[in-house]
Amino acid sequence: MEKVSENVTKTLIPGIGNVYFNLQKYSTTISEEHQFIYYFDAEGKFMGGFFNGISYRRGLDNRMMKKFFDEDKFKVKIFVDENEKRKIINDVIERVERIKRYVSENDEVVKRLEDILRWDYDALQKDAIKFLSIYKPISILPPDQYLSLVLQPAEGCSWNKCTFCSFYQDRRFRVKSPDEFKEHIKKVKEFFGRAIGLRKSIFLGDANALIIPQKRLIELLKIIHDEFPISKNISNLEFSFDGIYSFLDIFGAERKNLQEYIELKNFHVKRIYIGLETGDSELFKYLNKPGSPDECVDVVETIKKAGINVGIIVLAGAGGDKFYEAHIKNTIETILKMPFSNGDIIYLSPLVLDEADEYVKLMNELGARTLNKFEIAEQINRIKEGLKNLTQQGVKVTIYDIQEFLY
Repeated sequence: MEKVSENVTKTLIPGIGNVYFNLQKYSTTISEEHQFIYYFDAEGKFMGGFFNGISYRRGLDNRMMKKFFDEDKFKVKIFVDENEKRKIINDVIERVERIKRYVSENDEVVKRLEDILRWDYDALQKDAIKFLSIYKPISILPPDQYLSLVLQPAEGCSWNKCTFCSFYQDRRFRVKSPDEFKEHIKKVKEFFGRAIGLRKSIFLGDANALIIPQKRLIELLKIIHDEFPISKNISNLEFSFDGIYSFLDIFGAERKNLQEYIELKNFHVKRIYIGLETGDSELFKYLNKPGSPDECVDVVETIKKAGINVGIIVLAGAGGDKFYEAHIKNTIETILKMPFSNGDIIYLSPLVLDEADEYVKLMNELGARTLNKFEIAEQINRIKEGLKNLTQQGVKVTIYDIQEFLY
């Protein structure tokens, strides 16, 4: 076996060619001639790969998504059926079994391969059942938090009335007691095992966990700090999370004052994500969001004064052709009123109409035609163009495709 770099070795496998092993502290990646690539967490659980020009990703609930580009160069995201998922996982296990027969001289590689082989299809399916016993469905996360460790001090959405959103219709909003939250964390730790080190941050679920009354919220944050190392640069620590992140709606954000946000900052809350959706006040009402675009500007000012970054989410395609120009113009104007700085993010999220029955009904009554994928892409580009000066300040303006989410 030949050493390629500090963490990468390769060996020649009959019938396959060069096989590369990238052994990171909390993950393992195997590449067959850089053509067939698959990766695993520190426990050996299959996470995804790249096979025959198609990217695959497996969630902790054992769903699997494949991604590829259509003839118009738009990314297609599809959840595979049970048969295809089983076939892919079985194929990966067979490949690892074959490779293992030729790498007996490298103890670390052998150990990693043995860990992987413990997680065949049935073991992963059983693990998914355990995952679903610990968490309420993790409906959505911001893209920069896909590798976060999700904790659920609250379940559901305290508002749950937006016309375009169906994420939390299956559960009522409730806040966990401190004892219940401690038990939740205990089960989370047991589930992730060594793979917890692959997670980069902590995300508080569900929809707007920071709306929890401040006294209880601080109590729950203290529990998190007792259980996990956060923003600590200590050499003898196995790992450390870079901070705490969460969603918060405009109305919930207004209920906290500057001093309370400073308190959250002191507990390493690093970024708060707020769904502006649109800067157009008329369209905003049809989306039935709590608050208003102007109130969103106010809460961002308060949050930024406390030293916390923000992530502002805009719903591209909202309002269809009827609000096309107003949505672009007023969204740009509203966002430019906000005091952004380095570390802030503006997400442009294409509208998805799955189960958005109330929104569709309202738009039909207004005679608003739904935008096609080309029109949504053009709207995104125009909003990006209007915000281009912000990128020079270190503000990230990027796509947030909710159809790509899989935890």
